[in-house]
Amino acid sequence: MKLLRHARSAGGPRRGAALILSLLLLFVLVAITLQIGVTTGTDARVARNDLTMTSMDLAIESAMLQVQETLKTDGEASSEGAQQQPDAAQGGQQQQQTPTGGGAGGGAAGGGDAGASDTRKDEWATPQRTEINEISLRILVVDEDSKYNVLNLANPDERESEAAQGRIARILDLCREGTEADIDTAVAEQMARAMREFVVERDKTDLPRPALLADDPQREELALPRSMLDFAALDPFEPMHFRDFRDINGKPVHSIASFLTVWTSVSTAGEALGVPAGGAAQPGSGQGGGGQAGAGQGQSGTGSTQGGQGSTGQGASGQGGSGQNGSGQDGSSQGGSGQSGSGQESGSGQGASGQNSGQAGGQATNTNGTTNGGYGVNVNTAPPAVLKAIFDDRELDPRFLDEIIEYRNLEEEQEEPTSSSDEESEEAVRYDEWGNEVVDRRAFEELVELQQVPGYDRLDRAAQDALSRLLSVQSNVFSGYVIARRSTSVDGDLDAGLDPAESRRLEEQGGDSLVRVVRCVLWRRQADDGVRIVPLVRWEVLDYLPIEVLDYPDEDR
Repeated sequence: MKLLRHARSAGGPRRGAALILSLLLLFVLVAITLQIGVTTGTDARVARNDLTMTSMDLAIESAMLQVQETLKTDGEASSEGAQQQPDAAQGGQQQQQTPTGGGAGGGAAGGGDAGASDTRKDEWATPQRTEINEISLRILVVDEDSKYNVLNLANPDERESEAAQGRIARILDLCREGTEADIDTAVAEQMARAMREFVVERDKTDLPRPALLADDPQREELALPRSMLDFAALDPFEPMHFRDFRDINGKPVHSIASFLTVWTSVSTAGEALGVPAGGAAQPGSGQGGGGQAGAGQGQSGTGSTQGGQGSTGQGASGQGGSGQNGSGQDGSSQGGSGQSGSGQESGSGQGASGQNSGQAGGQATNTNGTTNGGYGVNVNTAPPAVLKAIFDDRELDPRFLDEIIEYRNLEEEQEEPTSSSDEESEEAVRYDEWGNEVVDRRAFEELVELQQVPGYDRLDRAAQDALSRLLSVQSNVFSGYVIARRSTSVDGDLDAGLDPAESRRLEEQGGDSLVRVVRCVLWRRQADDGVRIVPLVRWEVLDYLPIEVLDYPDEDR
């Protein structure tokens, strides 16, 4: 009997191969599906982020418009106060008019009108917070007139230029004192020297030089920096010098741009010479005879002018013989100020469409008749490092500057409100960004009020003249910082119950938020038709959070 054997199936290997191919196909399909899911999710997140950034930009733009409106309202209120108490010029026989180059509520030109000062009591000076479409906004405004203008280095007077270099070196030495990022005295002097060489010896540097309307063909060695970042490429400057941050001990470290500026004393060429839009000289503008320099022959132009203090006008068409002495007093020079003239002016364009661009600074007449060349530092808002550094210890007792800082931090004495003014008093109360009532501090409405500071009567005449020459109570250029924040955490935004110090620390750490910081620079000027706000820097995105410079910062700040 034969045993039957089962025949092996010929399809077995084929079925195994088909299974493997099916598994591989399945893996490919799963990978493709996952890739599509990841790509779709990423595209969706990118689209949401783009939408969020667009919303943030629109919210920032709204905040900037609000800043402009606040500055304009403050300038109009200051102008009305100045008109109610007009100053008399030339022995009280002729009323002095404010040139159009001056900023309302603190212009560069004019005669120290009462009520035209800018202080920390103004609405713009209080940081505010708001929310637009679930985007948190913090608005911080800083007046550039609280800083020292490095364009003083361009002063054609060698001694004044060297004095400006010394002031800048002292500011750099003091601005980060007490922090781990402190600038050494020797390094500060090197930085100040490099800045001066960059400004007055620009033809010797290897850095490329852009062509500007403010360039003077007769002084090719002179250059006007467009911002403080122009110095970033110089040695020994470092990128960290232009940023706000906290050191390893948590202490705030400020950018040097919080103490130095190039934006103040902005005016058009004609306005710096006392020529309004109509072409006639303003009373007290110092038109003492002779020709006007360069451009600006009755045409106000549109260019911006910045420059040094104290020299007779120099124009592209020749030397302005008698010049404008900038004192606003019948063309006579002012004793004790050591400054005269409207600075260097370079004119281009003689027609109505020509642009008058130069390096002229508006002259601001102080309470004792001296001028500060349009570069006076606002004594109400200047950081202590600036206020102490612009005066040499041999020129002014530093203890008096400490008295000024202490005086402006004293609480303002309030009058007892009457029953009829209770509602108005309630409306006048200001609140900070955290909703707490702001305590009104003292402020100097006029420089003559420095006499109320203890120790003023012990100063000699030279020290008092130095105060009037280098200080002011007005501001006309402002930097507006808008910080937009959108939380990306599932828990939402910060806990509203946190104290300000803790909230500030969490915001600075801010790993769960989308943050955008934008800065604008605004020039507030008085025109024939009222106060105008002119953007000098329209939109500048920053990669750091600005930190306020305070006189007496809290320990837990």
